[in-house]
Amino acid sequence: MNLHKDLRPISSGTWALLGSIAITVAAVGCGGSSGGDEPAGQGGTGGSDAGGDTSLDVSTDTQEAGKDASAEDSTTTDSPDAPDAPDATVNECAAGSKLCVDKDTRKVCTSTPDGLKWKQEDCAAGSGCVAGDCVKGECSDECNLGDVDGAKKCELYDFATSTWTTPDPVASLHDRSRAYEMWLRRDSLAEGGVGSATYADPGTWTQVTFMDGIGDSSIWTGSYLAAEALRLKTTGDPDARANVKKIVDTLHTWFNVEGDPGVLSRWAAPAGKQFPFKVGDLDCSGNNASNHCNVTYDGKQWDYIGHISRDQYQGVMMGFTLAYEALGESEEPTRKIIRDDIVELVQELMKERQVKMQVVYNGTPIPAFTATMRFVVLVTSEMKNGAVQFGLSGSNYTDAEMWGFQEFTPDLSDIVKQIPGLGWVPSIPRASSAIMLASFFRSAILVTEGVPGYEQANGEFKTYYYNHTGTGGNVNNWVDTMATYGETNKCGESYFGHNISMEPMYALSRLEDDDLILGRIHSEAFTGKMWPLFEKTKNSFFSYIYAGTVPSANASIPTLANEQLAQFPPPPRVRVAVDLTNNPKYPPSATCPGQCDHSTAIDIADRAVGDFIWQRHPWGLVDNGNPAATQPGVDYLLAYWMARFHKFLPEDASGKCLAWH
Repeated sequence: MNLHKDLRPISSGTWALLGSIAITVAAVGCGGSSGGDEPAGQGGTGGSDAGGDTSLDVSTDTQEAGKDASAEDSTTTDSPDAPDAPDATVNECAAGSKLCVDKDTRKVCTSTPDGLKWKQEDCAAGSGCVAGDCVKGECSDECNLGDVDGAKKCELYDFATSTWTTPDPVASLHDRSRAYEMWLRRDSLAEGGVGSATYADPGTWTQVTFMDGIGDSSIWTGSYLAAEALRLKTTGDPDARANVKKIVDTLHTWFNVEGDPGVLSRWAAPAGKQFPFKVGDLDCSGNNASNHCNVTYDGKQWDYIGHISRDQYQGVMMGFTLAYEALGESEEPTRKIIRDDIVELVQELMKERQVKMQVVYNGTPIPAFTATMRFVVLVTSEMKNGAVQFGLSGSNYTDAEMWGFQEFTPDLSDIVKQIPGLGWVPSIPRASSAIMLASFFRSAILVTEGVPGYEQANGEFKTYYYNHTGTGGNVNNWVDTMATYGETNKCGESYFGHNISMEPMYALSRLEDDDLILGRIHSEAFTGKMWPLFEKTKNSFFSYIYAGTVPSANASIPTLANEQLAQFPPPPRVRVAVDLTNNPKYPPSATCPGQCDHSTAIDIADRAVGDFIWQRHPWGLVDNGNPAATQPGVDYLLAYWMARFHKFLPEDASGKCLAWH
């Protein structure tokens, strides 16, 4: 099992017993400036370790707004989706809302004597629906490539020629994204969660025998949600809208099945469900403390993988925030699900509480004590005798584990100094946790802004975020901590940790609307410390995050990122063997065996395949590969749709869309 234990060693020479405890506890939860949870092998499938305008909706937030739309391109009929007997006192939709129903039909929120009601409009001949508008010669995807519905199959339709055609994932990056969507949904999902499929018949790809990476499914399922939300923002695709809502429902279950407020699970499925493949990391034998089986939630029995770590939250929160924006006000039922999960999490993090803590050193318990904690969620199902647990090893303190809680503490010494005898421990700043915490608050402010019934929560979030004066501080103090960001592992062992800082930085850099604070985030952390670490690593995802949210970013950054993204092959994303030891393009490092010199980076076309390639360091020269193992392609989808959303990439399949045939 390759679950992240959220660790990072902080070496300081030879420590006595209490010193070992201090440094080990400091390591728990990804101590250090750049963050990062336990790495998996480079190129493997193991674990990984989301603008200031908060009134975005699908009708105004599209990045395809340059296309002309006119009333002449549509005809109006009553919506068949309207209730049979609508309540005249209840609005069906939000004023000004419009969305695509299928490739050439839209719904428009219209004022009637009975309130705001949906009216369905068929686009005129030769026009299709894009982001809620009828647009001549254009359309949007209404289904997923290759899906079958009775006698109908989802295929590519060419509006210009009024013919059905074949996607070209080699020449078209958009068609490549459609192909990755097809493969991911067909073979790389287990109960809605993203995994990495291994096949019995490589080359034919019809029989999945093993689903790897399920113990880290929440971060990648959340990242997949982010990709689909960016797609919805960009195109208004009906298929993207439906998929966003479906993924939100899955992640909502994972956010609640454990039972404690704010506690995310790594993956969950109905108890005892039989899959046609083995699910990695799922073990209901009773011998794995991370697995919880036959747990009651919402009137049903569930099996879920717990022992959560902070990395898993980053994909989910990124996806939730983008989905909330993309869906718009007319999707209030789904937006409320997102809102309530985010609100509950941040309200838990705001609490100051007294927690019983048990430290175990080399198997020997040290007397329990009571600690004052904040920025934590408690996992009561994984406590022992009502106490949170630290398990420490004197021979290898990197094996330390924590159970019973998950923290997002910008300065871990706030906890460590409370261990008897360790009051002398200096500050342990963790820039990654500061970024995460700030992004969570900004997301909570976003989803409660202007929403009736959430005024008090919104005010409390803002007051704490800007003005909290107790231990732990507020955003101004957190920015100070962000400014300590750095790389402490010279051979890239913790490069993956940067991903769980960049995902929340995307939300923070987009959503922060205080110019002074945003300026500090950019100058002291994002531009000042983070971007220089990634500038030469050929990381398209990080490049799009930076160029898409920092106005001063050099215009060449997305251009270079596009060149790397285009090197992704069409799916399936097979873990092919790599040996670049004699390749003159990549001179070997003098200090990091098995890696190229860090003054350059390996191109995507030559690089070892990873579960989410942007979290893997770009210098590995050799990977043995596995011709039966594939990766889900979330790395391509998220980078591609982020580039499209920010207009770094053009549409290269204009006038074509997926439709039922």
